Amino acid sequence: MTPKNQQLKLSEHLIWLIPSLIAMLWLITKAQWFWNHRPDLQFGWIVLLLVGFICSEAAPKLPTPCPRLAWPIVALPVLGLALMFIVQIYNAAFGLIPASLTGLALGIYLCILANIHFVYGWQGCRVLAFPLVFFLIALPMPSVIYNPIVSGLQSQVATVNVQILNLIGIPAERVGSLIQLANGAVGVDEACSGIRSLQSTVMATLFIGYLTLTSRALQVMLFVSGIILAVGGNLIRSLYLSITAHRHGIDAVNGVHDAAGWSILIFTAAGVALCAWFFNSLEKRAKALPRLSRNNPAPTIA
Repeated sequence: MTPKNQQLKLSEHLIWLIPSLIAMLWLITKAQWFWNHRPDLQFGWIVLLLVGFICSEAAPKLPTPCPRLAWPIVALPVLGLALMFIVQIYNAAFGLIPASLTGLALGIYLCILANIHFVYGWQGCRVLAFPLVFFLIALPMPSVIYNPIVSGLQSQVATVNVQILNLIGIPAERVGSLIQLANGAVGVDEACSGIRSLQSTVMATLFIGYLTLTSRALQVMLFVSGIILAVGGNLIRSLYLSITAHRHGIDAVNGVHDAAGWSILIFTAAGVALCAWFFNSLEKRAKALPRLSRNNPAPTIA
């Protein structure tokens, strides 16, 4: 297929999906406030670009448009519009918050699925499922989910750090999310808990896994490896800050805090890239084994 035909095919798909594009544009206008005002969600603009790239890659896999009526065409938009109506009333009264944005996204997604199913059927829904799910990474988590994750990470990072510090001979104890040392306390804040690097790592592992791996098992392994690297990296970061505070005083932490954060970011990115290369090599070797077996059959015994 020539580039011109690919472009024509993509434009044809876009025409059929105009209702979905309008709905996504509305969701983006709501989400962009969080992308511009919350440091932990500034990667949302990157996610948006990656979603566009994934959709362009998925377009050739879509079946030929064949509009047909089915029960999802009626049921899903009705539920979606009802949910969006309720959320808009809530936003008018209390303002936009992560929970209401999640509700709005759910209503919009129901309408988008109805549009995709009307044009392509369930096969089209499967092809476009990943970019739709991937975009959800850019949305803020409701506080009922976000707060327990952050507090849990802060608590666990502080606990493990205290145990390691005691093992290497530095007296320390955990007080909530604080690491109490002899000369002061080091706080495991939201950034040091690992939630920010965890969110960006989830984005990177999902995108790289989709782009370079075909095995679902290896994609899951890359995803899990990224989470381990993100959490482990921030554990090392907070441990380093605690040791610095013990040796040079609490004030010395401010001088190395940002440098430690950037170092762990580089460590996590390099680790994810290395894991992706390793899993990709495993996948290539696994695919090459059947060909080698066919080309070199086992010798027969007379």
